[in-house]
Formats: sequence, structure tokens, C-alpha cells
Amino acid sequence: MPDSKARIRRPALIFWFAAGMVLLLLAYGSVCLVIGAGVGEAMTRALDRFPENGTEALISVASSAEFPLKARNRAIWALGQLGDVRALAPLESLKTGKPCDHAAAVCQHELRKAIRQCRGGVNITRWAWKPFVL
Repeated sequence: MPDSKARIRRPALIFWFAAGMVLLLLAYGSVCLVIGAGVGEAMTRALDRFPENGTEALISVASSAEFPLKARNRAIWALGQLGDVRALAPLESLKTGKPCDHAAAVCQHELRKAIRQCRGGVNITRWAWKPFVL
């Protein structure tokens, strides 16, 4: 027969485990919402200028030197989050092979991440927000 301390500990462990899981799920859901909102905002801004479909508009912003680097980097990030294979060739064309120079060119680190995502890299949040953005 278990002692009284073991009987007290088991419910407490179950409670704290369940509470931890709920907190993790809330944090995950919050991250999904923030990422989805960011992609949606980038897409909306791109569609204001290029009224084609969202991915094509983001590609146009990322590829155009007439936009500030911040807007282009945001479009590259959004394309990576979408993971659309249509963005692969335009993103590849932006690679310089040099270290990041945020004053003169798009962020090469963010570009590498976006290319990896467009090639089928794992994105554990995309499923939660993508149906609401596209």
C-alpha cells in the first residue's frame, strides 16, 4: 500500500503536468497567431502595390529595388513562412554569397531560411495560420 506522501504527490504531479501542457499549447497558439498576422500584413501591403495573387505580390516586392530593404526583407520572410515553391527561383536570384550587409542588400540569412522553407523545410506553425491568410 502506498504511503500518504505518494498519494498526495501523484495528483499534484498530474496537475502541474497538465498545467504545463496547457501553457505550452497557449504559447504555441500565440506564436501561430503572431506569425500568421505578420504574413497576412506583409501580403496585404504587397497586394496594395501588386494586385495579383499574394505569393506573386510578395515575390514582386522582394525582387524590386524600388522598395526599402525593410519591406523587401519582410516579403522574403513571408515567402519563407508560406513555403511556396513558386518563390524559389526569385529568391535564389537575390543570393549574393556574401555576408549580410543590411545597409546595401537584403538579409542573406533570412534569404537562406526562406529558400530552405520553399524547398520543403519543416514549419511547425504553417498549418495553423495558412488557411486563414490565403
